[in-house]
Amino acid sequence: MADWSELPKDLLNLISQRLQSPLYLLRFRSVCSSWRSSSSSSSSSSPFPFSHSITLTPTFSLYHRSLLLLTPPSTAPNCRPWLVKISHDPRARTARLFHTLSRSQPKRPRFALDLLRLHVLDLGCEFRLSSACPSTESLYDEKLVLLSAGNDGFALLTIHISGKLALFLRGDSGWTIIPDMPTPYDDVCAFRGTFYAVDGNGRTVTVGLDASLRVVTERVFGGDKKFLVECNGALMLVDLYLFADYENLDEEDVGVIGWERTVRFDVFRLDEEVGRWVEVASLGEWVLFLGDDCAFSASAKDLGVERGNYVVFRDDGLGAVRVANGVGVFDLDDGRISPLSQCPGFSELFWPPPVWVRTH
Repeated sequence: MADWSELPKDLLNLISQRLQSPLYLLRFRSVCSSWRSSSSSSSSSSPFPFSHSITLTPTFSLYHRSLLLLTPPSTAPNCRPWLVKISHDPRARTARLFHTLSRSQPKRPRFALDLLRLHVLDLGCEFRLSSACPSTESLYDEKLVLLSAGNDGFALLTIHISGKLALFLRGDSGWTIIPDMPTPYDDVCAFRGTFYAVDGNGRTVTVGLDASLRVVTERVFGGDKKFLVECNGALMLVDLYLFADYENLDEEDVGVIGWERTVRFDVFRLDEEVGRWVEVASLGEWVLFLGDDCAFSASAKDLGVERGNYVVFRDDGLGAVRVANGVGVFDLDDGRISPLSQCPGFSELFWPPPVWVRTH
């Protein structure tokens, strides 16, 4: 049998440079001393190789959270994977866990996660800003995305409270607010090394590091909220439709602002050659996840569910049906929204952790 520790250092270094996830790089460097010496902690393209925060300015700090799919070991047959959002700080013995699609934290768990021993699939990450001045932090409270720019540099894109795009380059003293805004922007993402943004009408632009904008597609009228998410190597647009149901307002809902229920989603794929969104009839084996600060995808096989073609979304309990824990599941096959608790396979993906996690 080959001795993996004897692989050429040049080859090991090339492999480490292709690891996009800080967690994958950490596991790579933990194999043996030869692998560790053949790569550096900065080999990953992420500016967060082994840290969970970076100071941007005297006012703002940037925090990183990983979206991980933990797969049960062979000693736990017939068990489901578990989705977790984790902020891992190398200075602390324990990581901070979050509900996968929201900003909230569950009650402190009484178990440990050994990410070096578990089988882990890195599905993506999310970023959050923290400010010493709460009023300043609220100006940049939308989804935040990052692009690496080489030599430990990076750029950030988010949506300002005004609805305009806000750009930050590492080393800048402040944010650049981009004035162009025919309609307030709904979402931003980083796709194939480029920033993308979509407004409320579906007009989609790319954003250069010099704050320049290039229109990719014109408007897509229809829904009330647009999301951008990468899926199977393509950029997707998810269009959420709301229905204002004031007539059936329950007494317990008095005071809810904008009583609106999510009723359906339409999904489009970006055709880059012709510059337009093409409606997708089916996602095939793929499942889309839409959270407060993140959007990601995973295959039905990896998730351990019977099939794909679903959108799992954060809804704060105001969907077409009352959804448990603020999470609903939309089936693109029949157009129905179901509470998470009524979707076998999906409900086990979320909090609380399965037994095999607590015992391994």
